[in-house]
Amino acid sequence: MEKKSLAKNSIFNMAYKGFTALFPLITTSYVSHVLLPAGVGRVSYANTIAAYFVLIASLGLPSYGVKAIAQSNVNKEQRSRTFLELFFINFVATVLCTIAYYLFVNHFPHFADRRPLFNVMGLMLILNIFNIDWFYQGMEEYVYISVRSFIVKIASFGLMLLFVKDESDYLIYALILCIATAGNNLWNAWNLRKYISLDGIRRSKHGIAVDTGLHIGRHMRPVMILLASSIATDIYTMLDSVMLEYYYGETNVGYYSNAVKIVRMTYTVVIALVAVFYPRISMCYKQKDYETGNALINRGTQILLLLALPCVAGLMATSGYVVPLLFGKAFDPAISTLRILSILILIFSIAYFLGHIILTATGMEKMILRATVTGAVVNVCANFALIPVLKQDGAAIASVLSEVVVTTILLVHAKKYYVLKFSRHYILSLVMALLVMLAVVFGMERLIGKSPWMVLLIIVAAGIVYFAILLLLHNEIVEKLVKKIKSRGKHL
Repeated sequence: MEKKSLAKNSIFNMAYKGFTALFPLITTSYVSHVLLPAGVGRVSYANTIAAYFVLIASLGLPSYGVKAIAQSNVNKEQRSRTFLELFFINFVATVLCTIAYYLFVNHFPHFADRRPLFNVMGLMLILNIFNIDWFYQGMEEYVYISVRSFIVKIASFGLMLLFVKDESDYLIYALILCIATAGNNLWNAWNLRKYISLDGIRRSKHGIAVDTGLHIGRHMRPVMILLASSIATDIYTMLDSVMLEYYYGETNVGYYSNAVKIVRMTYTVVIALVAVFYPRISMCYKQKDYETGNALINRGTQILLLLALPCVAGLMATSGYVVPLLFGKAFDPAISTLRILSILILIFSIAYFLGHIILTATGMEKMILRATVTGAVVNVCANFALIPVLKQDGAAIASVLSEVVVTTILLVHAKKYYVLKFSRHYILSLVMALLVMLAVVFGMERLIGKSPWMVLLIIVAAGIVYFAILLLLHNEIVEKLVKKIKSRGKHL
């Protein structure tokens, strides 16, 4: 397989992940002014319930599939066989979960007054049959993923502007969210013919085989372990919304869910630059090329810290501007929630890159399960203790506590597979750039007042100052980036 440029993949994956996370934030910013907190909370709650079933239907494929495709991408026959095995697992699981979902929402009394909304949201589950982004990520086709996502989501946002006009249009909003998913997944299925072939796949006498000779059984253990890990994780990432709705109603869910969307968008952009290392790291561990794998891990961690730290500090400092700008004054109670949740940008990033990626690449998925089960227990206990007292802020504190526990356990198990080596100069340059950036943020806040729109100017100024200081202090990652840009410019 021809190796693709990590730098190019990083840029396009950042664009893809960033826009994927930004899309619900942009749409929520618009619909928050139209549907108001109760309408946003209503759709968010329905999406949460549907997401539980999508999670089970997906099994552990969004994570395991990337590794499996990357390690089988030796020739088209082997790649095709692996894909069809995983697709068959996904198809069966999705059909069963779709039946279970519609029986649940149409026969459980709790959903009686909102059944049309939940039936519409079930389209997300049906379309999970073609949710095969893991295949294209394993193939390192990040350019295709980015272009496809951009086109589909722009079209979806256009539909939203045309048809979501007042508080009663929450069903249309939910339908358009499903249409965005449909566009991505159906495009994925259509594009498969370039990469998959049934030629050369024969019956197999070994393992659990289908007529085409597919070895389904070899994937079941890691897939089920990652499913269990995902369920444990989503128990405490979704339970907060369910408990908030139970104690305080849909309005508080709206406050919390919007704060979560901002953090999720930021975190997604941060890890997008390093997520492209996953297929390459998986291949290094399979080939026992530990030196190259360790170099990739060190480079990825440096990039991660360089982006995550200013995002955490900046979001904490500007939450009072960001929330009113995006969602309106009605969402002011979410400001403190956002400040608490912003620390998760760093915690999630470290857990993903130095925990999940390494343990999955090395076949140690069971360690991820142990960490997430422990985190789920901590989160459930913290939610029951804090939500009744602190509302959405209590849910935010519970999330931070549980993620600290999960990340700590992941790092304890994963650290034996790599050695991190950062120069003292690299650390000092980050610290100095952060301090100067924060000084600029607080200084500008005093000068320009409290207009929400000023946050755009503050963010731009802070970003320029941060990277300028890193460049002046000769931060090695930033200098390499500048050299690469100059080199590309000479060849244009």
